[in-house]
Amino acid sequence: MIRPGRFQSLMHHLALIVGGVIMFFPFYYMVIASLKETSTFGDVHLYLFPTEFSLRPYRELFNGMPYLAYLRNSLYVAVLTTAGTAFFCTLSGYAFSKMQFPLRRGLLWFVISVMMIPGAVMLVPSYLLFRELGWLNTYWPLIVPGCAGSFGVFLSKQFIDSVPDDLIDAARIDGCSHFRIYWSLILPLSTSLVATLCILTFLGSWNNFLGPLIILMDERKYTLPLGLSLLQGQFFQLENIQMAGATIFILPVIVIFSFSQKYIVASLSTSGLKG
Repeated sequence: MIRPGRFQSLMHHLALIVGGVIMFFPFYYMVIASLKETSTFGDVHLYLFPTEFSLRPYRELFNGMPYLAYLRNSLYVAVLTTAGTAFFCTLSGYAFSKMQFPLRRGLLWFVISVMMIPGAVMLVPSYLLFRELGWLNTYWPLIVPGCAGSFGVFLSKQFIDSVPDDLIDAARIDGCSHFRIYWSLILPLSTSLVATLCILTFLGSWNNFLGPLIILMDERKYTLPLGLSLLQGQFFQLENIQMAGATIFILPVIVIFSFSQKYIVASLSTSGLKG
């Protein structure tokens, strides 16, 4: 006879397994469909274990459009944005958390209030500003604003609040400057925070579609989301080639998130706790 507690745990695990399979299946079918021959993809039957695999859809994708160039452009934008966020947001978070300066509380409330403004409201003002700066059709509008996002600053401030003030005071007694404290003390203690910022920023930049759509005019500078949107017109009714493009687009995201999700949980569970 199964104990009530063990039965409840068994049902919880069963529900998680079923939910995981349901969420995993679209990705599995996307990969399987991307490996089918063009002539066999029109079959209405759903084959979970096809007997034939082919890399022809990927070859036709790379020959039909500069998809690898779009991939390179996305990596360039995402990596620079991620690096800038990891530096500037943690530096700002340290300043708001451990330094005293005029209007500190007011500036912090301003940063928090920015998170409440819908992104669509800022589209036209941002476009006009970038036009005046001469940044249209460049990657600067996709990189610079994301390097100091309000969410990253707030998350950094909340996390660094948990660093004991005694450590900061001891470093100051040893003659460390504010930047030396930040670089040699705060960053080594904030690995989960930095990892979380890098992951969330990379994913946000990687999946950004509206920004490149408005800013970039030269097709050679397109990022991967824009290239993915062109597949349906470039390869009309060739679903296997479209699936190949989707697989290339989402594979880095799945790999990065699979290996780094523990850092997100650690950072979000620690932020806001005082040491």
